Amino acid sequence: MTTKKNLNYCALIKCNTLLKMTLTFTIVMLCHSNVSAAISYNFSAFGTVGYAISDQPYQYMQYVDNEGTFARDSLIAGQLDIQFTPKLTTTIQVKLAADKSQESGIAPELTWAFLSYRPNNEWVINLGMLPIPGYLNSVNRDVGVTYDYVRLPAEFDSKSPVNNILGVSISKIIPLPDSEFIIDAYAGRAKHKWRYYIGDDLDETYSTGATYNKVTLDLIGTSITYKTTENTYLAGIHMARIKNYGDSLWLKEIGYQAFSPDIGFYNNYSSDGAVAVDSYDMFIANIGVDIHLGNDFRLASELILRKNMDIDIGLNTLSGYVSLRKTMNKWTPYLLYSQIKTETDTLDTYQKINNNEIPNSILSDAQTQQINTSQHVLADIHQGYDQFSIALGTSYRFNPLSVLKAEVMFVQVNDASNLFDISSDYQSSNYNATIFTVSYSFAF
Repeated sequence: MTTKKNLNYCALIKCNTLLKMTLTFTIVMLCHSNVSAAISYNFSAFGTVGYAISDQPYQYMQYVDNEGTFARDSLIAGQLDIQFTPKLTTTIQVKLAADKSQESGIAPELTWAFLSYRPNNEWVINLGMLPIPGYLNSVNRDVGVTYDYVRLPAEFDSKSPVNNILGVSISKIIPLPDSEFIIDAYAGRAKHKWRYYIGDDLDETYSTGATYNKVTLDLIGTSITYKTTENTYLAGIHMARIKNYGDSLWLKEIGYQAFSPDIGFYNNYSSDGAVAVDSYDMFIANIGVDIHLGNDFRLASELILRKNMDIDIGLNTLSGYVSLRKTMNKWTPYLLYSQIKTETDTLDTYQKINNNEIPNSILSDAQTQQINTSQHVLADIHQGYDQFSIALGTSYRFNPLSVLKAEVMFVQVNDASNLFDISSDYQSSNYNATIFTVSYSFAF
């Protein structure tokens, strides 16, 4: 009998085989004497050196605190485009940046490695490791010279733990006078180490700090984009099957043990009604615009809804941002507002768990402390988001391939935010941080 675990392993083998086939085909084409004479190459590189510092000791976006860091925004990358024929090309991109699968260090990453076949000017088929389409900055999110913000807003950019898949995408371009429609469809798989921050020590089970859950994501989606010479409008629908290939499970139902009608504690015990699952389906819908308002003003905004019906967790969110920027010669100052909030019922569950305590009179002091600590740990795993940020910044372009940026951002957390690493030494709601960032981005 074939188990689900075996099927999952087979799918991973197929994905790795697809990547190997893509790279092997590229090498064979490069070595083939009849083809090599007609091959053209184009190498480009880009990078960012960014420094960010907060006025608070707790970390934001994994790295930023009052000690300052280069890790959050700094990177360097190279891209090789190989054209075998006018219809067939290969793109390979490698990036060196902070290793987000662990707490420190840097690591190289093969971000893109795909074949692209364009039978005519209206169709494009990509196969291999490629970016997920359907957002304003899908392709250029790492290329700092292509946008004026210091970084893409975290409330929106946290929409997905992955931005690239190993799979296939098909694009249909419908040209119109002075504009075009682009219809994208894609399917693929990604592996990821999903980061959680636990704010308390609990026996030998959990300790304060980050923990990583190994998952695979099977993604499929479609989007439509309308572009004019000055404006872009888009909308997309995406589905993701998220599955553990480690030992951790998600809670579909949270257990509860009552000592009295008003006193009890939440837990993951099956005997108290907890139900665990090793996968769930996430639905994502998004819209976005980037439009010219006149007088060198531009307005950009994206909105995204994440929803799953399988488990009750804080990832069920509505998030988005709106920005206003104005170009004045080499300067482009901007104002950016961004927000993320877990749906009301799910956020209420988070608060009930996190704020739940049992009095000392029922159990021993040690047992009481252990149970009350477990409520905070369970809330950290459940997750919750209720924050907004306001950023004021500017970019200064020395030339199209060289830009200096600076920004001050105020972040306010209301009920909860898993974008901050909050230990039990600090309150887990109603706090804020001010973050200063300066960066230099380049390309050649």
